[in-house]
Amino acid sequence: MNTQRTKTSPWVWFFAAVALIVLGGMTFMAGFGAGFATGRATAPQAVAINPPSNSTPSLRPTATPRATVTPDDADIPAQADDSAVLDNANTAKVPQDFNLIWEAWGALDESFYGEMPDVPQTTGGLVEGMLRAVEMQSGQPLDREQIANAVLAATLQIVQEQVDDVPDVRTLTYGAVNGMTFRLEDDYTYLRTPEEAQSFNESLNGSFEGIGARVGEAEGGGIRIVEPFEGQPAWSAGIRRNDVILAVDGQDVTRMPLQEAINLIRGPKGSKIVLTIKSEGQEPRDIEVVRDRIEVPAVEYRMLDNNIAYLRLGEFSAPSSEQVQSALDSLLAENPKGLVLDLRGNPGGFLRSAVDITSEFISEGPVVIERFKNGDEQVFETKPGGRALQIPLVVLVNEGSASASEILAGALQDNERGVLIGVTTFGKGSVQIPSELSDGSVLSITTARWFTPKDRQINGLGLEPDIVVERSDADIEADRDPQLDRAVEYLLQGK
Repeated sequence: MNTQRTKTSPWVWFFAAVALIVLGGMTFMAGFGAGFATGRATAPQAVAINPPSNSTPSLRPTATPRATVTPDDADIPAQADDSAVLDNANTAKVPQDFNLIWEAWGALDESFYGEMPDVPQTTGGLVEGMLRAVEMQSGQPLDREQIANAVLAATLQIVQEQVDDVPDVRTLTYGAVNGMTFRLEDDYTYLRTPEEAQSFNESLNGSFEGIGARVGEAEGGGIRIVEPFEGQPAWSAGIRRNDVILAVDGQDVTRMPLQEAINLIRGPKGSKIVLTIKSEGQEPRDIEVVRDRIEVPAVEYRMLDNNIAYLRLGEFSAPSSEQVQSALDSLLAENPKGLVLDLRGNPGGFLRSAVDITSEFISEGPVVIERFKNGDEQVFETKPGGRALQIPLVVLVNEGSASASEILAGALQDNERGVLIGVTTFGKGSVQIPSELSDGSVLSITTARWFTPKDRQINGLGLEPDIVVERSDADIEADRDPQLDRAVEYLLQGK
């Protein structure tokens, strides 16, 4: 039985949108394309922690968990068997699993930081996302013009005619949701399947299997190498910073979401992958890379020449606060002249860790301002008892320093507590809620923006260093580090 409604069903808007597309002679815009930052590697998300309160910072700089959001029943299409098709706009029968689409819509509508398009503007993304999911799994191109002239029932029927092995409704639904989030034009709002969410959470432990590089969306399409890890498979194969991945094992990734491309690139240790790479000024070339287990050390420290202490922070993981405290205890026992805090290539991590570690260097005042679209804000303050409140400090940053790294660096810079040396940071200053949907998939939703203590915007801009020093690939290959050299010089000479 179909449920009667007093207000317009989203499916009515679906038919209206498709009709407009047909009458206007238009084809659907791509439901996939923009990347979603370095996998999310630039913005780790935790899905099993509590939202922030006024007293206790969240474990997430980019994701604060919340309860699953379910839309009003009046907004959920009538349920039917998977074989059912739509008979008309007002009495729509759709696969029951498609309800997940409107569950995701409800979560976005309640929490998304930016402006939400109305349903007609979004339905093109829903359909295109479904079609993209079909093409990705089957490897067979679809006749887009034919499908653009049909409503959802005809779309499902045409898919069955054109593809031998039609993906299940679950796959189509995930494609539709990602097509919808693409229309929001926000790199960090997207869906992870239950399997992707589990894999991502495992990567928060500081290790994963893949090629060993942080990546981001490339302007014009493709996957940009933000930071290849020295000595890891990508670096050893000759892949360098700002190279662009165009294809993975022959599969085009120039119009693919970043998370989806990351899933293709990652794989078991010892397996081989062929990446089509475009370097500046060169023709595209294929590079074979052997995957390995990638370990991302959270904290490294040592004493340098001239009695300068060095502390490198690789990520803001749950145990990193205690590791930094232990490292500072060891380093400060040597009575150093100054400290170099290296945040280069650090993609971020947990907000609680960022606040705790910032508090080791600043005695009082705000660490970061979290501001929501309605103007409400939450200020995270430093904690007492810092170990390194007086020691001269230089902070190294680069284009791979993102998220929680920028919170720490921005707070130190605004408080004139440390000098930033390097190049402009990544510019990841937004907060995501990982909303777990009913099937275990996780919808990452941007809900707020970060600002430094002096109200400087981080997102999309990054932080400008006080002293600009480049480090080229040639420097790395020759084991030269002019940024570190300049930091030591500054600490010894005071300028």
